[in-house]
Amino acid sequence: MESFWGSVKLMLFIYALAAAISLITAWMIKYIFVVIRMQKSRAEARKSAKAANAPTQGGAAPKGTA
Repeated sequence: MESFWGSVKLMLFIYALAAAISLITAWMIKYIFVVIRMQKSRAEARKSAKAANAPTQGGAAPKGTA
């Protein structure tokens, strides 16, 4: 009976370890996607800022500067 209880303890330990590793992996993947989303929004903001600051075609000055 003692070896049976030992195997149950081992099984519970392995199950808890696998659950912890699974949760940590899921959090890491979620964090990676959050970082990618943040970088994408940052790149879009830079792109729109460049477009707003770019001179208009024909060399004309933006409104309100002349």
